[in-house]
Amino acid sequence: MKIKYTNNFFPQRKKLLKFIMRTFIFLLCSTVFGFTSSEIFSQNIKIQIEKNQILSVDEVFDLLRDQTDYSFIYPEDFFKDVPKVYVKKGPIQANELLERCFYGGGFKLDVRGKKIVITETDLANSEQQSIHVIGVVVDTSGQPLSGANIIEKGTTNGVTADFDGNYSINVIDRNAILVISYIGFATKEVAVEGKDEVNITLEESAATLDEIVVVGYGTQKKKDLTGSVSSIKTEDIQKTTSVSLDQAIQGRAAGVSVTSNTGSPGASPTVRIRGTGTVNNSDPLYVIDGVPINDILNFNMSDAESIDVLKDASATAIYGSRGANGVILIQTKKGSKRKPSISYSTYTGVQSRIDNLNILTSPQWAMLRNEANRNDDTPIDPELSNPESLKTYNWKDVAYRSGMIQDHQLSISGGSDKSTYYVSYGYLSQNGIVKESSYSRHNFRVNNTYQISNNIKVGHNIQYAYSKKNTGPEYGNNGSRVGFSGYVMEPTLPFYNEDGSYTAAEYSSTTNTLGRIEYETTPQVRENFFGNLFLEVDLVQGLKFRSNYGLEITNVQVDNFTPAFYVWSSFNSPVSTYDLVRSENRSMILSNTLNYNKVLNEKHNFGVLIGQEIQKLNGNDVRAQRSEIPTSVVNPTLGAGNVSTSTNDGGISQSQLQSYFGRLNYNYDERYLLTATYRFDGSSRFGENQRWGRFPSVALGWNVHNENFYNIPYINQLKFRAGWGQTGNQNLPNSATFNTLNLNTNYVYSADESTMVGVAPLRPGNPDLKWETTITKNIGADLGLWNNTLTLTADYFIKNTTDLLLAIPILSTSGYTGSPYGNAGNIENKGFELAANFRKNFDDFSFNIGGNISFVENKVIALATDGSLILTGQSQGFKDISRTEVGHPLASFYGYKMLGIFQTQEEVNNSAVISNTRPGDVKYADLNNDGIINDDDRTYIGSPFPDFTYGINLDMNYKEFDLSIFFQGSQGNDIFNATEYFVLGDLGTNHTTNSLNRWTGEGTSNSVPRVTFVNNGVNVQQSSRFVHDGSYIRLKNVQLGYSLPQELLDRTPISNLRIYLAGQNLITSTKYQGLNPELGIEGNDPLNIGIDRGRYPSARTLTLGLNVKF
Repeated sequence: MKIKYTNNFFPQRKKLLKFIMRTFIFLLCSTVFGFTSSEIFSQNIKIQIEKNQILSVDEVFDLLRDQTDYSFIYPEDFFKDVPKVYVKKGPIQANELLERCFYGGGFKLDVRGKKIVITETDLANSEQQSIHVIGVVVDTSGQPLSGANIIEKGTTNGVTADFDGNYSINVIDRNAILVISYIGFATKEVAVEGKDEVNITLEESAATLDEIVVVGYGTQKKKDLTGSVSSIKTEDIQKTTSVSLDQAIQGRAAGVSVTSNTGSPGASPTVRIRGTGTVNNSDPLYVIDGVPINDILNFNMSDAESIDVLKDASATAIYGSRGANGVILIQTKKGSKRKPSISYSTYTGVQSRIDNLNILTSPQWAMLRNEANRNDDTPIDPELSNPESLKTYNWKDVAYRSGMIQDHQLSISGGSDKSTYYVSYGYLSQNGIVKESSYSRHNFRVNNTYQISNNIKVGHNIQYAYSKKNTGPEYGNNGSRVGFSGYVMEPTLPFYNEDGSYTAAEYSSTTNTLGRIEYETTPQVRENFFGNLFLEVDLVQGLKFRSNYGLEITNVQVDNFTPAFYVWSSFNSPVSTYDLVRSENRSMILSNTLNYNKVLNEKHNFGVLIGQEIQKLNGNDVRAQRSEIPTSVVNPTLGAGNVSTSTNDGGISQSQLQSYFGRLNYNYDERYLLTATYRFDGSSRFGENQRWGRFPSVALGWNVHNENFYNIPYINQLKFRAGWGQTGNQNLPNSATFNTLNLNTNYVYSADESTMVGVAPLRPGNPDLKWETTITKNIGADLGLWNNTLTLTADYFIKNTTDLLLAIPILSTSGYTGSPYGNAGNIENKGFELAANFRKNFDDFSFNIGGNISFVENKVIALATDGSLILTGQSQGFKDISRTEVGHPLASFYGYKMLGIFQTQEEVNNSAVISNTRPGDVKYADLNNDGIINDDDRTYIGSPFPDFTYGINLDMNYKEFDLSIFFQGSQGNDIFNATEYFVLGDLGTNHTTNSLNRWTGEGTSNSVPRVTFVNNGVNVQQSSRFVHDGSYIRLKNVQLGYSLPQELLDRTPISNLRIYLAGQNLITSTKYQGLNPELGIEGNDPLNIGIDRGRYPSARTLTLGLNVKF
């Protein structure tokens, strides 16, 4: 036997204490526990792999010898029959590398200081006949794992899977156990049990999940991140039936708040990253395949490969003026070098109304009206004198329905050494729960890459989407919204008159719901093209040039014909009308970057990025209306109506952004990390003196677990981060720096008061406008325990926005009808985020539980001048519902503070009251103690912003079954119930059953006042009576799936088949008594938030789905 020495036979002299301790530990582990790799090397020892390759065990030992102090002694050709090991480029723990060589067992290790002597163990004799086993090794998505190791446990018998994941092995025992391992995946043991075919699916290892994340203009290893970045697994969001990407990420990332603005099909929610930092547009920037886009509604989330959210300025400053509200980066799926793979998924289901409002029946409604008449000493309506005889008409069923939803997704991908491809088609059809509302969408995508030569690659990512949406009258206030009108229509009112015409309300101002559905449904067609072409050139080793050109075109068209109709006096059209809207928005962007990466002395890791970018935005729109369209016209046109009564309008917009940017990444020995960025943006929206903005950032990180002194074995990751950065905002009209004119002003030009269309001053320009600036400070920590079985991420931030871009009011005597823009104001958001995840795998069972929670505190620090106010939230022509003022959160609710109900006349006489107040009416706080209730007693009565938001997910797998459960919630936010305010101010409408708890005498109620017509204005004031706790927790998604066993599919072209049952919005726990506690902004106004005006409610959805891969 020839002894092979892989290092000097005698070890170098070391300190005596370290020698004794290490020798003792190794000998103890070898003797008591047997060999495992984790007992040989320190967790801090890592081996650097220069390229993807397959190594023999001897070659593995050569690497270990070169990069550690250890030597290995074993007979020559000792491992010639042991399978080779597939390794990926990059660092790998020495323990994990050694484990891949020996996991199957059959070896004995004798550790002697720095020498490790390896011998073969005695194999148990087997009298059973050997059998031949074949199979395939794949990942959870069905893709083959080329190079996977398959070893018969307890022996050196093993093989390696081929390019397609296939393997073939002879095992000496029919009851043998196969050990399957692959770098980056959890090792799995499978019993043969006498079968001649065993197929294996490996799951990703918790220690390597999400190792690479997308950052601005590139990618980075997660362990090297210094900024605050959240990665959202696409397999999680694809377990939902959400129709848009932003809805699907709700509750999935700490610091990211997603709230529904309306449940109408095709509507977009409100997305906020770390709070609302401006009174302008606070939407995040969306970047798809490296190109910023404006229309996220038409993106097909089935095409998403990865989603990363950049939250702090050290991560977003690379996007400069567009990064102040956070950045959501989306990478779409690409092809790979393998044979064609076809995927098809579909689901179909039904959506239904979540009926959480109990309304009055006709007898109850009539009884309260009669009581109000008695309280007011007015006659009772004879038709309502016998309430119990009245029939109840269910207007909710008139307005609502069960809506079908279906989705189909088909894709094919593959490639070769020269090119790759990914092609997909998606179709979505959704009928809303409010009648006549619907949404449909077609998506097409083609992604290709071409390897022109060894160092040149080109490619494109192209998407085309076509959608059609029908919306009802959902843009008015309260009862004018058709969904809500189904709740407030008089319950005694029939649907139709005897002649078949629509009935008109007798006691209220609410319009017949059926008539509004028929005559006010508006169709909208939306087309979106998005694509990018790119060129990548590897100039020299480590230096790459990339040029990326992106183009986005969005066209919207509305053609709405309304015939002449009459429902009642306030809802009719004596002539037919035709409305036309055409708009086109075009964005062109070109970016060029140079990226250089270099490693010096195996410890100094440098990454340098420099780039240039230019973006041009063009928009135009045309709006026209014609009336008196003949009913015989099948396809109305603008020329078919009465030209003398026509209206025409339109406009164009243009802007341009030019940028230069750079980034430096440095880490020393994977311990000390530095990221610094700088961006220089020039915008055409500002004057020449303020055109350019500068946006720097810097962040530091410390991987404590890589320090030599670190020795906490169960905490495998401990990193601290700190960052500072500056971003900007240019959300203002393109013409804000110029004096502008209003071209649609009528003026009197003759004695008979005839008018003509003229020109009038609109808004004075401000050439000194400068960038709105946001500075963010962030500290954070990342923790991983038990090989990342449990991971924790925590961040604390302060986000301060200065030089707010505001429209500042001026005197009407100036001659201008609009307000000029200026820089005035300061808003602060500060908060804390925590995300945790725990995962565990057993033989046939695995589970993962994760959660995140975000606390954000919002405050206005300064405005234009002391006492300046921004009023918003008008309701039914009354006082402002909310206001923004220094020292309070944005858009805080403002009104009287309700103290209770007056119980006696004596209490009324001894209190400050509104005129005509009586026992049973609302008692308000006299805050200035002047003895009267007036506007001076109004105060802040609530905030629409929550104390915290959170999400909780649980995923379980047992053999072929999988279960996913997801909860999402909000705590501490208030809602101003403007619908309640509306209906209680109009006693002809229907009410909720809470009205039955009204005051009827002393001591009967201290929260619900008496019913009255004459004096109702005392009780219906904008006050804390209508501000309610909007906290909720919602079972957002549940999905139960079953995957057919692989042995049933092996003789078919199908590689994976899964069926599932899913539900969305199944259960909501809340104290709020409205249609939906989840309220975002309205009318694209960040200050119009948390006000319930009877918006289209969210639907409960049940679906049955299928996933198939070939």
